[in-house]
Amino acid sequence: MPRFAEFDASSLRHTSAVEGGFPWRGQTVTLIQVDAKGIVSQATRVTEKRAMLAQAGPKDLILAAWPGQWSQDVFLVDDLKAAREEID
Repeated sequence: MPRFAEFDASSLRHTSAVEGGFPWRGQTVTLIQVDAKGIVSQATRVTEKRAMLAQAGPKDLILAAWPGQWSQDVFLVDDLKAAREEID
């Protein structure tokens, strides 16, 4: 029986809570995926981000790194449906 990963990302801000919307297409935004098997990948280009979000499953952890004013901010992608719609 396969073991599925579970993540506690409660300390992270959610992409859905970003005022004015999250800049999914931004060149400085990187998406990081940890799938249920533990495989880690990243997406920096719009086409890569679109593909990652399209194939992401409910057990995958998707993070978005976006530079803040003084440091790199990391967000939990908490609404895959909305993210997919925004990147299209």
